[in-house]
Amino acid sequence: MEKEDIRKKILSLRDSLTEEEMRSKSGLIQKRLFNLPEFKKARTIFFYVSTRNEVKTERMIKSALNLGKRVVVPISDVKERKLILSELKDFDKELEPGAFNILEPKREFFRPVLSEEVDFIIVPGIAFDKNGDRIGYGMGFYDKFLSSLKKRVPTVGLAYEFQMVDDIPVDDKDVTVDKVLTEERTIECFKL
Repeated sequence: MEKEDIRKKILSLRDSLTEEEMRSKSGLIQKRLFNLPEFKKARTIFFYVSTRNEVKTERMIKSALNLGKRVVVPISDVKERKLILSELKDFDKELEPGAFNILEPKREFFRPVLSEEVDFIIVPGIAFDKNGDRIGYGMGFYDKFLSSLKKRVPTVGLAYEFQMVDDIPVDDKDVTVDKVLTEERTIECFKL
């Protein structure tokens, strides 16, 4: 199956989720995430801010802040097709809709962070496979960000179980994740 076919199929399934299903599944995924040794050890954590029917990260971000973690979220630079990192201290006060209507830090709360400061990364995806390959929205923002890292950083994708597929066609620009967490399991991805 081609990337675009997988994208359409999974987005259709994801769009059919109820608010309660998303909240429940996201809560189970949060438990898995917060129990990971890499997460517990991390001090500066990059989170995506969920939009539409993605695995919900709002409660995860608030909980991480309450644990004293330094939370970093992306700002989409549409012109350059890259992510700019900013520290987030208050989810409810500091965000507003930005590019693609995704919540991003307001200008007055922009606190730049270098990618080298991040020691744990959480990424979204439309689909993942057991090798850690992912399909996003097709614009390459996350692949560009992950491939620009100067050091090895544990990277985890969050997904509902139905977003796991057998095999994702990849090209040389695609960057893998180390683990995928679903409401049912933690997948340790093995690189081929």
